[in-house]
Amino acid sequence: MRASLAATVEIRGDATVVHLAGSLGVSTASVLRTTVLECLATEPAVIVLDVSELRAHDDVALTVLPALAQHAAAWPGSAVSMAAAPAPLRSALDRMAVARQIPLFATTDAAIAHGCTGAPGEPRGMRANLQPMLDATAAARHLVGRACRLWGVARVADLAELIITELVSNGVRHARTNLEVRVALRHRQLHLSVRDGSRQLPVRGSSGDTLAESGRGLLVVEALTDRWGCTPVPDGKVVWATLRTR
Repeated sequence: MRASLAATVEIRGDATVVHLAGSLGVSTASVLRTTVLECLATEPAVIVLDVSELRAHDDVALTVLPALAQHAAAWPGSAVSMAAAPAPLRSALDRMAVARQIPLFATTDAAIAHGCTGAPGEPRGMRANLQPMLDATAAARHLVGRACRLWGVARVADLAELIITELVSNGVRHARTNLEVRVALRHRQLHLSVRDGSRQLPVRGSSGDTLAESGRGLLVVEALTDRWGCTPVPDGKVVWATLRTR
């Protein structure tokens, strides 16, 4: 019988819960990966994988879990945890050392409470919806600069404004769709992202670079950030970058 995996998404405040039912194997790992990446596009504080109905068809496929957690940590800084693992699955997670890399909680509620805990008044983030017009870059710079000053990380404001300018310029010049700009401060990392409605992915290269004029945009982003990337989403893509604030 062919292995199958179903993933159902539930939004609970700042948390996203992915209920997994079926068998996780090499042939079904893409279902989990695609679902989590789509969830990350909404930039939740935490993604909780409810694995109460999940079976490990192939231990090797479990390695997709820490890989997704690493991606989420880089952008958008979301935590990833697991909840309610049955005994056979816990054993498999221990064999593959996955449980050492992703927190495992007894219940979904416990995982959400842990992932959404923060200091009182901790900044969550800012966003703006912009039209693909020339003044979009100025609006994005203003948003990012204001966020950096408000959150006490003004030392990286100039750099963050430069990065967001390159990302927004790409959307204006190439995507030509409405843009959603987000900035968030999480775990001493400043997360910048621009979501657009184009499926065209950025291409690295001095002459074929699609991220800004004269092919310099992507090279600038790559040189000045800790990490950057592009995540496809159902209605387009998100281009993101992270900066250390200390």
